[in-house]
Amino acid sequence: MKKLITMALTVGMALSMAACGGNSGSAGTTAAAAGSGESKAEVSADAKKLLYVHGASDTSILQTTAEYFKSLIEERTDGRYTVEIHPNFELGSLTESVQMIKSGDVQLSGVCLGSYYSDALAIVDLPNAVPTIEDAYKLYAESEFRTYIEDALRKENIEMLDFGAVYFREMTSNVEIHSADDIKGINIRTLENPYHTEYWKALGANPSPLAWAETYISLQQGLVDAQENPLDSIVGGKLYEVQKYVINTNHIVYTSPILVNEDFFNSLSAEDQEIFRQAGKETEEYVYSYAREQESKLAQQLKDNGMEFIDLDEATLSELKNRASSVYDSVRKQVGDDIMDQFLAAVDQVTGK
Repeated sequence: MKKLITMALTVGMALSMAACGGNSGSAGTTAAAAGSGESKAEVSADAKKLLYVHGASDTSILQTTAEYFKSLIEERTDGRYTVEIHPNFELGSLTESVQMIKSGDVQLSGVCLGSYYSDALAIVDLPNAVPTIEDAYKLYAESEFRTYIEDALRKENIEMLDFGAVYFREMTSNVEIHSADDIKGINIRTLENPYHTEYWKALGANPSPLAWAETYISLQQGLVDAQENPLDSIVGGKLYEVQKYVINTNHIVYTSPILVNEDFFNSLSAEDQEIFRQAGKETEEYVYSYAREQESKLAQQLKDNGMEFIDLDEATLSELKNRASSVYDSVRKQVGDDIMDQFLAAVDQVTGK
């Protein structure tokens, strides 16, 4: 793995734009979020360098998260730690990046959460499970169900400092979508995630798992009609050049987490552990609010570039969820009845049902 990291550093951006994230565009940088993004602390000669990886561009919400956290850590440890951020999967693919944080080849990760970390996290891949991002934040940042996510990650040698519920993944298309039936027959690019592809199949679409780097050209050449991503990826990938509509399907929560290798975290003093935990908590709160501000700006950018937004009513969103019952069955089988029932009960609690 160390050889992989060394080789990857020599090719840099060539390994960019795959899977969860991709080129996420001008959603606003941490210069807007946290000054210059650099710590004011003087770095000591023997400062320990921490590697932080994620899969989006250096102007994405994932980068905003990384840089805000970096500024807090470097300042509050008086420069005893420096954080070196590697966006765009510079050090390896999605799968390799997940393995790096588990093994400790990197100390920090912002790679989006999902079942590729653990079968127990298939719960995060449930479609149309949470009505709003505000509800998702309550569920994953404030409710008792967060403990389940933390425990599942600890079994993979990972400590979660920030879940990072920031956006929904939305559908874009060259065909107008106003009902669940309109999705039938659509050729759509998806992530390489079995629960995501099962969702679109359940809706009658033809999902094609493709790397992000292949998405624009596939849309341009008509190999696929549609794709799904958060708004900052749609802006950054200039998909407005090859797509006409944004359909607010709100189907999957897009996360911007902060994860730390547990062996490294356990090696820290109690004081430094508290610094890391508090920095994660503050970053989670900040980036959530920052993303709410950016959402309308991103939507306006897409409208200014000719895209039309289609809002689906509650009845249609409910129908999408109903048609995805096979995905719920698959996840229930994976995580067990007890966890599935706990999750659904937690959703009901945060939504007031």
